[in-house]
Amino acid sequence: MGYLSKRKFQERERSTTLFLLMAIPTLTLLGTLGRSADWRLDYIGEFKTQAAFLSIALALWCAVKKRALETAVFAVFAVLNLALVASHYHLSERESRLPEDYSHFTFLYQDLKGADEHADAVRQVLDSTDADVVFWTNVPVDIYRKLNEIKGGYYLQNQSFNKQGKMMLVMARTPGTARGLIDDDAGIWVSRVIGTRKLTLALTSLGDPWNQKGYHTAKEKVAALANFVRSRDDPVVLIGGFGASGWSYLLKPLEDIGGLQTDSTVVLTSAANRPWFLRRPTDYVYVHPGMEVADLRATEPFGTNHVGLTGTLKIAPIRKEIEFFELEPTLPEEELLQPPL
Repeated sequence: MGYLSKRKFQERERSTTLFLLMAIPTLTLLGTLGRSADWRLDYIGEFKTQAAFLSIALALWCAVKKRALETAVFAVFAVLNLALVASHYHLSERESRLPEDYSHFTFLYQDLKGADEHADAVRQVLDSTDADVVFWTNVPVDIYRKLNEIKGGYYLQNQSFNKQGKMMLVMARTPGTARGLIDDDAGIWVSRVIGTRKLTLALTSLGDPWNQKGYHTAKEKVAALANFVRSRDDPVVLIGGFGASGWSYLLKPLEDIGGLQTDSTVVLTSAANRPWFLRRPTDYVYVHPGMEVADLRATEPFGTNHVGLTGTLKIAPIRKEIEFFELEPTLPEEELLQPPL
């Protein structure tokens, strides 16, 4: 390489590094602090994992080039991006914090978009699973017409009616206790008794929220979901396709109003036909405190646009409260009845 060529290469390298030093911090801050301002900024914040890996790669490259300042900047923003991801996801299953006598049930969730010609594969999935409850979203009309042939030993528990391939179904091996629809076409729900607990299992599908109209519609559905969860007397499990990452501002009301929390490992449950560098977790499980998701796995694709999820949901038991008349006063009754000093 001649002197001029080498000089031009160094200048391009310096310009590229300078551009990335400005772009990555700017996009990180806009996609974090500016998420509430506009749906486009919220969308930028979707790719925190990719931004973190890119920052790590650039930090290592700058370290090899012995550029201390650039290395430090890229490393800091890698940590900032990963911190937001870690606030809603974890890389491996955590140790259970529930008592040993917890109750549990297994589930299968699958977005069936694209499964029109794969009825046999859908039947094989149901035949091979040991799930107690099955959640389906975006059920094609052709699959629904063959449901009696496909569902095997499962009983249909609830469904939403849609002829455009956006139907939602909940099936289980045993009957539930109640069912219903959530306002604004936000989802469906069933009630079930698991061990000593009565639970509400809700299913939703927000579609693709990343355009102006879609974001507005998804925001209304999220508000309806949050209000529904808040109105329930029973603990709620909310599962489905949210179209957004758990740290998205779009989904914040589920935590702030509904009191839910994501309990999911980082699995690539986004569209299976997208390049790996554009994938991000968008299908997952929200639960109330006192519940945990274990053995969460992504299923093998069988022609659908999305892979599915299988897992076990653990529920803490109800403890018998001590009756008032069983309490033994530590002070004489006449002293307890004295007016306060």
